[in-house]
Amino acid sequence: MRTLSADLLAAQRSASAEPRVDVVIENAIGGMRRVDFTLLDGTAQTIGKHGVAVAADGSVSRVRSDNAGNILQQRVAPPVPGIAWASWTTLASGKGNVVAIAARGTRVAIVYADAAGTGIKIRESTDSGATYGAETAVVTAAAAVVSLAVAYKNSSGDLAITWVTAAQLNIIKRTAGAFGAAAGAALTVSSLSGVAICYGFDWDIVLTGVEAATLARTLWTIVYGDGSDAAAGTWGTLYPQQQAESDSSVTYSAPAIVYTDTYRINFVEADAFTGGATRTYRTSVHPAKTFVAGANTLRTPAPVNYAGAEGLALAADAGGTGYLYESAPDAIYRAPQSQSLLTLTPDVIAVELEERLDATGGYIEIDNASGAYAGPPAPIAAGNLVSISWGYRTAAGLQSSKMADLWIAACEHRRTGGVSTLRLHVEGGWEILRRNRQRTQIVHTGAETYQQVLIRIFSRAGLHLSASAASTRAVTLAPARFTIHPQASGFEAAQQALDFLADRIRMNTLAGAVLTEPLVAAASDYTYGAAHPLRDVRLRTERPSVAEAHAFGAGAFGEALDFATAAQGGGTREQQRDITSATGAAAAATATAHLRRRALDAAAGRIVVPPNCGQELLDVVDFSDALVAPAAVKRRVSSIRWTYDRRRAAYEQTLTLGAL
Repeated sequence: MRTLSADLLAAQRSASAEPRVDVVIENAIGGMRRVDFTLLDGTAQTIGKHGVAVAADGSVSRVRSDNAGNILQQRVAPPVPGIAWASWTTLASGKGNVVAIAARGTRVAIVYADAAGTGIKIRESTDSGATYGAETAVVTAAAAVVSLAVAYKNSSGDLAITWVTAAQLNIIKRTAGAFGAAAGAALTVSSLSGVAICYGFDWDIVLTGVEAATLARTLWTIVYGDGSDAAAGTWGTLYPQQQAESDSSVTYSAPAIVYTDTYRINFVEADAFTGGATRTYRTSVHPAKTFVAGANTLRTPAPVNYAGAEGLALAADAGGTGYLYESAPDAIYRAPQSQSLLTLTPDVIAVELEERLDATGGYIEIDNASGAYAGPPAPIAAGNLVSISWGYRTAAGLQSSKMADLWIAACEHRRTGGVSTLRLHVEGGWEILRRNRQRTQIVHTGAETYQQVLIRIFSRAGLHLSASAASTRAVTLAPARFTIHPQASGFEAAQQALDFLADRIRMNTLAGAVLTEPLVAAASDYTYGAAHPLRDVRLRTERPSVAEAHAFGAGAFGEALDFATAAQGGGTREQQRDITSATGAAAAATATAHLRRRALDAAAGRIVVPPNCGQELLDVVDFSDALVAPAAVKRRVSSIRWTYDRRRAAYEQTLTLGAL
């Protein structure tokens, strides 16, 4: 249960407290800022390697190769709609065709390869890209450079340059004005096609190429440590994030990365089969996660309406409050990073919501008599975050408690009998998981626990799963083989994993969720009936649907039985294949977890009360009613229906109860 102040607790137990329902809309999706790009310029240019950077004064610097040995540079200040973007200046001639750019403070660095393709050069500006110093040799690569990238650590000039040859990743750092020795990563890959770098907490790198053993086309992440996620001067683990089968005629290339409110990543997926396309995709890391959260933790990529073979480079104003830019030689787009909030509280007519352990949904009715919500105005849009807080007027003023995150599923303008309203249909995290479908097969082969598998499933949907009193089984047992098939939804994959656990998942704020094990002996979180009045009670006792659970492991068998349910002539047998269990004891543990899961499904009635603003799913509650039961009744909350309607002075909460 969410923690409430003493004043709010007192108010919700009062028979005459004034209701308070706060509703706020925010331009946020999946825990991060929603960015809506607009085209600033689309002048046709030769498509080659390119980059974009933003200096402290807000000026945008772009660089590109014309694929004929010329390095072209452009600076636009201020970068506003309508300004001319067509003019480019030749920065260097007779060079190779790989190039990159970065900026921090007043420094802008452009790096490129020489005509031989092995000598890496740098030219740097200290006046936000207005002028550049002379070319300086940095390092000579052992083989032709396929792709390179550069990033600043700070505004004093510390930076790193990373590059890939046919199958080797390298990095070189400049600290206090001097370059150190280059460091190669001991990777086992078939080939590499692209590299991108930014500085978040370490040197965070994105790679594209082909795996060595499987020949799967792959997008990877890796860090070169600076003392945060990895020790300084050491390489982290190479994590595959997106893969295509070796025979799929799909390749990945042209990665780009920027760190703003989170890590945002672009890459190109090119389809060589008949009818295929070349297209940029966007993905990201949930803001609550680190860059090294593990394999398959990037959000499921979303397509972008851009088909250039070298993709869209990324850059952002410092601080995350200005603009985010996507750039190609023939296009430049801009999106504001600023937060947009709209408080609907004064105009809320009604709210009807239901939270369940596998679904959340409902609507918010908004008064539109003045026409203020015609359109509707920003940030009211499908996909944006809805924060609802339930409360009362207390002795200390208006107070409320925020429930789990919701998102706008649809906007519906309604006009009937002269009454105009806007109805916002909202949904929760489970619906986000249902819509998130796996693009390719993912196989977990014994290295990740059930909790880690679930974390990755949620991450790909843009949700952050954490654990609070999760079962030992969830956090220690790694399935021998757990396969998520193409087009399986995140919801289906999560339920597939949960079927081996007694744990349940409750959605939370900050695009989050919590994995927890409901224990029979759990203490009560809240009491109804005396201080907090009961309006309606329906106490139900039913048998669990399953009395016998069998688990068939790898040459092992285990069972769990509910003899009491079986003696009542109820329940059935459910059987489960569990290739992870190699002993009878392990198989029995699987069966026990499955039987416990089914026992929690048993319905136990409902109560209707004035809203408890902190009530959450899976809370244990008790109540006393001598006409219903001689002793206090203790049950677990399996669903919550929230009702507010100022037209009929309705403010109540229906708690569906389940077994302990």
